[in-house]
Amino acid sequence: MRTRALDLVTSARPGLSLTPMLVASVLLASCGQAGPNENSDAATGDATPIAVDPASTTGSVVRDTAQPASAPAPVAPPIQTQQGPDGVRVDLTRAAVTGDILTVQLAYIAPGDESFSDYFPAEEVSVIDDATSQRYGILKDQSGAWLAAPLFVTKNIRPSAQKGETAIVWMKFPAPPATSPTVSVNIPKVGPFDGVPVSRQQ
Repeated sequence: MRTRALDLVTSARPGLSLTPMLVASVLLASCGQAGPNENSDAATGDATPIAVDPASTTGSVVRDTAQPASAPAPVAPPIQTQQGPDGVRVDLTRAAVTGDILTVQLAYIAPGDESFSDYFPAEEVSVIDDATSQRYGILKDQSGAWLAAPLFVTKNIRPSAQKGETAIVWMKFPAPPATSPTVSVNIPKVGPFDGVPVSRQQ
């Protein structure tokens, strides 16, 4: 821009001497001119504000796409805890009646520094009605399979877990009468769970 202004002055008046005062005047006049495309947004009022990430060195546009974080599912505390084999902790987490069936669920928690694997006969597991002393074994389905998991070689229950992990075991029994509020659960190689409150779905 400045060179163009000086060229116009010298071409219009070839004999003109460019004194410092004249050069300064020409340059000041040229600085006040804007090109046809300069400041077009400011002139027309069409400027659109854009949110820019202040921490970004590239001036990237910020779009608020973050979704609200969902609250973690609450973890139910164990009803009772007993010591199992090889330092394994066994939590009884459920004793619930639905219809005529009592479901018992256990969590075998392996020690933090080693894996765990064990098995025990399903026929040795029992639930005792504390009110009547009636003993119940695990139910079987129409084909004779135990209603329990995980099963190993059809007749054994086999909890196993990697170090620091948890193995879930569940078993189904005949439900005790509604007049029996608690039961005792007996699992091989695990301390007895006595006086376990039974929850019932209405």
